[in-house]
Amino acid sequence: MSCSYREMHIDDLPAALAVRLSTVENAVTLVELERDYGITPESVAAAMRAQVKGWICEDSGTAVGFAMGDGATGEVLVVAVRPEYENQGIGGTLLALVEAWLFAQGHAEIWLLANPDPGVRAHGFYRRRGWRPTGRMRNVDEVLTLRRSGIESQGLSGVGSASPR
Repeated sequence: MSCSYREMHIDDLPAALAVRLSTVENAVTLVELERDYGITPESVAAAMRAQVKGWICEDSGTAVGFAMGDGATGEVLVVAVRPEYENQGIGGTLLALVEAWLFAQGHAEIWLLANPDPGVRAHGFYRRRGWRPTGRMRNVDEVLTLRRSGIESQGLSGVGSASPR
């Protein structure tokens, strides 16, 4: 495996969506993304032209994971990794890149929505990285937050320095 990380571009969206559709936990279809979340390739492209930024992980030129954040709201929008590449640190690296960028945008606290079920891997994934539940729910997802000091205490504050912009 020869993984590399770089900032996403709009022309990466088809590959990123293929990664998202490949996930096993929190599986979703293109129809569900549009119907339930209003997410289409066009809406993501428009958001990327405005306030959304992402990073992609490639193995020999093939997208195997990606993550995106919204600089205006401080939300981590998505972290997705192909099932055959899970448990190799890719999701954690991608999340750290988005966190660092969001904090660099001036947010003292950032947030995300996650499945509250302790049986789902994402539940522990975020908590091990310092994310804390707020007690608030949005539909069926819980709201988790991370304060700037949380990322600095983990030694991740410089992660974003390797990324362009």
